[in-house]
Amino acid sequence: MTCIFAVLALGLDIVMGYMGEISLGHAAFFGVGAYTSALLSLRLGVPVWLSWLVAIFFAGILGLLIGYISLSRTRGVPFAIVTFGFGLSLWLLCSNWYNLTRGFSGISRIPHPVISIPNLFVIEFKSPFSYYYLVLTSLIITIYLIRRFLQCRFGRAIIALRENEELASSVGVDPLRYYTIAFALSAALAGLSGASFSHFVRFITPDLFGMDYVFMMLIMVIVGGRGTTVGPVLGAAIFVLVPEWLRMVEQLRPVLLGIFFLLCIIFLPRGVYPGLVALWSRAFSSSKS
Repeated sequence: MTCIFAVLALGLDIVMGYMGEISLGHAAFFGVGAYTSALLSLRLGVPVWLSWLVAIFFAGILGLLIGYISLSRTRGVPFAIVTFGFGLSLWLLCSNWYNLTRGFSGISRIPHPVISIPNLFVIEFKSPFSYYYLVLTSLIITIYLIRRFLQCRFGRAIIALRENEELASSVGVDPLRYYTIAFALSAALAGLSGASFSHFVRFITPDLFGMDYVFMMLIMVIVGGRGTTVGPVLGAAIFVLVPEWLRMVEQLRPVLLGIFFLLCIIFLPRGVYPGLVALWSRAFSSSKS
C-alpha cells in the first residue's frame, strides 16, 4: 500500500511542489485509473498489463483536457475549486451509472495481474508478497521518471514558472503549455496508482472519487515534504504505517492520528523530510565546528 500511495503522492507533488498549485480533484484521476483497468480486465478480458497502460493513458488525457481548460483561465484558489468540481462530477457520474460501474454496490473479483509468455512461464501476482515487487517496480520507475523530468529543460521551466511566471514568460516559456503537460503527467501517475490499487484490493466503489482520498493525498504530500522526491514517498509510508501502529488503541486512533499530523504541521511546516535534512545539516555543522 505504501508503494501504491507513494506513486499517487509523487504525481500530486508535481502539481503542489513544482507547479505551486493545489489540486482537489486528483482523486478523480485515481478513480478513473482504477475503474478503467478493472472494467477492461474484468469485462473485456484485456490483459492486466495492457489495462494498466490504457488506464494511465486515459487518466493522462483527462488531465490534459482539464488542465488546459482550467489553467488557461485560473490559478491558485479558483484552480483548486475547478478541480474539486471535476472530481465531484465524476463521483456523481460513477455513483449513478449503475450499468457500467454498479454504483455503490461496487465492482468485485477484479483479476490478479498475470505475466505470461506461451510455452515459457506464467507469473501470477496473487499474494501480497508477490504484488509488492510489482508495485515496488512501478514506484522505482516513477521515481526515475520524475528525477529525469526535473533534470531536463521541461522540469526546469516548470520550476522557473513557479518562482516567477512573468520572468519565465519573458524568456519564451509558455506557462499554459508547460503547466498543462505537467498536470497531465501528474494525472497519468494517479491513474497508474489507481490501476494498481484496484487489482490489489480487488474491490472498488465510487468512494475512490471522494474527499477521503483527496485529504489522504494532501496529507501525504504536505507531511512528507513538497517539492522533493523523497518527501511524498516518506509521507505515504507515514500515512500507511502510523495508523497500523495505532491499532492497539483502536478507539483513540483517530484522535492520536490527528494529533500526530497536527504536530507534524506545527513543528515541521516544510514537511518531515526537509525537517530531517535541516536537522542533520545542523548536527553535522555543529560536530565539525
